[in-house]
Amino acid sequence: MPTAASDNPPVVVVSGDAGVAKPHGKKRHKPAPRPASGGSEPFDGDAEEIDPGPTTVALGAADRALESRGDDTTLPAQTIDMAGGGKDARPLDDGEIGAVINGQGGGLKDCVVQGATNTDLRGTITIKLVVDGRGKVIKTRVQAPHYLLEHNLLGCTQRAAARMHFPATGAPTLVTFPINLG
Repeated sequence: MPTAASDNPPVVVVSGDAGVAKPHGKKRHKPAPRPASGGSEPFDGDAEEIDPGPTTVALGAADRALESRGDDTTLPAQTIDMAGGGKDARPLDDGEIGAVINGQGGGLKDCVVQGATNTDLRGTITIKLVVDGRGKVIKTRVQAPHYLLEHNLLGCTQRAAARMHFPATGAPTLVTFPINLG
């Protein structure tokens, strides 16, 4: 029997840098050393390039505090046709949810990685989606550290979720998508 989103939804683990390339800033040239006083030979070597690398954003306790923002993800009330004359409406099953997350969840992961770049944030970001019976994401809610939400994580995930297409099953489904930073 198909089930709605299970107690064990797919989990995505994202490493600290998540494979994000370092931003390319201006390269600085190390000044050539001056000859010691009394030296007769000037330095004739090439200047060495120094890349200071990205700076980690210093986060306080308020930045790390978990918050939830977005739509109310309570499923709408459903009517049941006891006569069996209607469609065979059912929520999405775990296999259908997993297939869509694996194939189309990259945009959601990218939102989290983009927001967490250059931070030392660790923990689980939880994205909840309400998928209507036609397979369209109609509501999005995000639980994440305050810092990520203040840096447009909700807006990014809403746009990414709107591009996802689930199978049409005739009934709404709550999909919970945890992403682990660490």
